[in-house]
Amino acid sequence: METAFTKRNFSPMKYSNLIIQLVFLVTVSTAMGQKLADPILLWPGGAPGATGSTDEDKPAIIPFIPEGSKRNGAAVLVVPGGGFATRAVDHEGVLIAQWFKDHGITAFLLRYRLRPLYNRTDWVKDGQRGIQFIRAHAKEYHISENRVGAIGFSAGAFLITDMAFHPLPPKVDAADPLDRVDTKINFMILAYGSTQMPESTESLNFLNFPPTFMYGTAEDAAIMKGMVRLHTSLFNANIPVEAHFFQNGEHGSGFAIGDPILGEWTKLMHNWMATGGFLTDKPQLPLSGLVRLDSAPLIRGMVILTPINQPTAPPVVVYISNTGTGELGRFAVPKSHGPIAGTYRVEVRQDAIRWTSNSRDPFMIRMMAKQRDNSLTDADVREWGEFLRKRDLSPSIYNQRVFPRQHPGDKQDYTVEIKEGTDLLIEVFSK
Repeated sequence: METAFTKRNFSPMKYSNLIIQLVFLVTVSTAMGQKLADPILLWPGGAPGATGSTDEDKPAIIPFIPEGSKRNGAAVLVVPGGGFATRAVDHEGVLIAQWFKDHGITAFLLRYRLRPLYNRTDWVKDGQRGIQFIRAHAKEYHISENRVGAIGFSAGAFLITDMAFHPLPPKVDAADPLDRVDTKINFMILAYGSTQMPESTESLNFLNFPPTFMYGTAEDAAIMKGMVRLHTSLFNANIPVEAHFFQNGEHGSGFAIGDPILGEWTKLMHNWMATGGFLTDKPQLPLSGLVRLDSAPLIRGMVILTPINQPTAPPVVVYISNTGTGELGRFAVPKSHGPIAGTYRVEVRQDAIRWTSNSRDPFMIRMMAKQRDNSLTDADVREWGEFLRKRDLSPSIYNQRVFPRQHPGDKQDYTVEIKEGTDLLIEVFSK
């Protein structure tokens, strides 16, 4: 069979044309497969203060909607960086929004206005309007009005932090339906950016500041200084905040997808969202209980509760350290870190067989109190020393002991049913 590639019929011109056609077909096919949704104008009649009629004068969002089976009802406004002079719309925009979409979170990529055409007042308005659009269209997109977050990169992180400090209340009687909803952010994710923190934070309003997750690198030193200051301020204001600062990594890494080190921060972020209850519409519950191993209270270890058939439910980890003077093996988990109603798989881990906390031993409590108030006498020091010599501080365990089932011979996982008001009795046996 002769073809255009056989020696007799070979033609350089035919070959070139064929290659061009193949490249064109692949390009068109790829473009069609990756076509994004059309931008939605935030002000269809024209943005306030607009000075032109190009895309750069028309703030908009692009929705990224998960498949119905994946959708968990959370939403996030994605704000790329670029120094307010450009937008890193691909690696800090599209790739980010697609990641959230793949994880069941409806994402909206923000096109905000830039300098020198516009200024801070304008791009903050654009971000606020984006949150208002999402919240006003919550039913349409099957999302929860109370689980609308924002993620910002570099300048985008500055923008959403600015929004968090200046939320707009709803205007109930406004003619514009978007103005009838507030701009409050329910959770916030800051990637290598924050805001210019003043020397004194007394003038800042932390009242409506959302729970915040922060990510940065020490290599990005200039940005890190502002993030550390913001982290300290949020901590001091009792705002829930979690930060992960890596040693290496240049500014502008985005999600660092594929990086075996920096790329881990997306998993940490997703865990934070899950444990914070942002991925489920069911309320978190406070939880109390008692843990026993071989009919005796667990004195040092942990309990891991993993939700079953509820992929967006928060996992719960309980550390049993038996500090204080309460009942051995007893625990209490606050609502903010608690489970939702449902079935959880239980795993008990024992970290020590012989353990007495300093805060539980009467002698140590007395001596450490004297040390704190500088009333220790020479006789006390001698008595303390003799007490130490008599204590058995040798290792008591060969390795961490893990109990994934209630009894060693059980074939089924150890599960518990959690509902409001549950006081769990968790018992496992080594024999």
